[in-house]
Amino acid sequence: MRLRLLQVKGLLVILFLLIAGIGLKAQTVALSNNLVYDATLTPNLGIEMKVDSSWTVGLTGGLRPWPTSDAKTRKYRHLSLMAMARKWTAGTPWKGAFYGFDALYMHYNFADLKLLYFGMFGDARHHRIQGNLYGLGSKGGYAWDLGSGFGLELMGGLDLSYTHYRMYECVKCGQLLQKRNKVYLLPTAAVNVNYHF
Repeated sequence: MRLRLLQVKGLLVILFLLIAGIGLKAQTVALSNNLVYDATLTPNLGIEMKVDSSWTVGLTGGLRPWPTSDAKTRKYRHLSLMAMARKWTAGTPWKGAFYGFDALYMHYNFADLKLLYFGMFGDARHHRIQGNLYGLGSKGGYAWDLGSGFGLELMGGLDLSYTHYRMYECVKCGQLLQKRNKVYLLPTAAVNVNYHF
């Protein structure tokens, strides 16, 4: 997990340097936080750049490292990264309707959870599962400008996702039982608060 955290930090530093190299102009960059993700106690941050009058590209990351102790039986640890490109139909980023495309990556370690998220992680109820998820999909939504650089967005989408994970005998330790591959249609939702500058 420490290696993954270093990789995320490295990506954020590279993204920051790219933004700094472009030179910031009014309403060129936005920082965002997904309130739905916050509700799962997952700290998250998104950064998005305007590439022309109606397109933006961005990267969002979320990291839930706890419980940090492997002695705990219940686990809901994960790291997620999503790259996205959005087309703003009003011709102005961060205002009005938009649609876009995304690529998603998640590394997870789940155990002793009653996750009924569209049948995806049912094996985590009585076992520990650890693996990676990859997805491609589309998004759409609407954004309101609240003034002084702040905004609010509602976004929904659907990703075609592939996951490969290992299932272990018990939630704390245990013998490897099997490896599994699954494909899902993964619905996503976000309520983003953003600040663009």
